[in-house]
Amino acid sequence: MPAPSTAPAPIYDQLVDEQGDVLADAREAAQETERTAEDVLDFGHAPEAEQAD
Repeated sequence: MPAPSTAPAPIYDQLVDEQGDVLADAREAAQETERTAEDVLDFGHAPEAEQAD
């Protein structure tokens, strides 16, 4: 399998300039969704206020 190319990507740079960095925006949205899901679906840990005895 050939190694990934490390050459500059002028087409990608031009698209980012024109359209914004869609990949970075999608990555950020996915990370935010993951954090929200972890908060909502975390059944293993009680909120700190309930843990105080």
